[in-house]
Amino acid sequence: MIPHLIDAGVDVLDPVQPECMDFGEIHAQFGDRLSFHGTIGTQSTMPFGTPDDVRREVFKNLEIAGEKGGLFVCPTHLLEPNVPVENVVAYIKACQDFK
Repeated sequence: MIPHLIDAGVDVLDPVQPECMDFGEIHAQFGDRLSFHGTIGTQSTMPFGTPDDVRREVFKNLEIAGEKGGLFVCPTHLLEPNVPVENVVAYIKACQDFK
């Protein structure tokens, strides 16, 4: 389906949902033609992971995007009330710390 979206003029794939999509695979295949939004699971990592899990996911996905960029690394959807505040803080800090 993604090639059809590109043909239709889509330039940002939103969301990249890790529970059902492999960002590394999608980026390798389409990273030269698309930018990406998401990659941090709102059904997995954000509500049920630890702050270290959140940090690892942020770093992993930014490393996949590499120097070229093209990724707005963020939760894939709205954060539900069951997301620990510590995980939100870990997400923000990881984004700030990534180099």
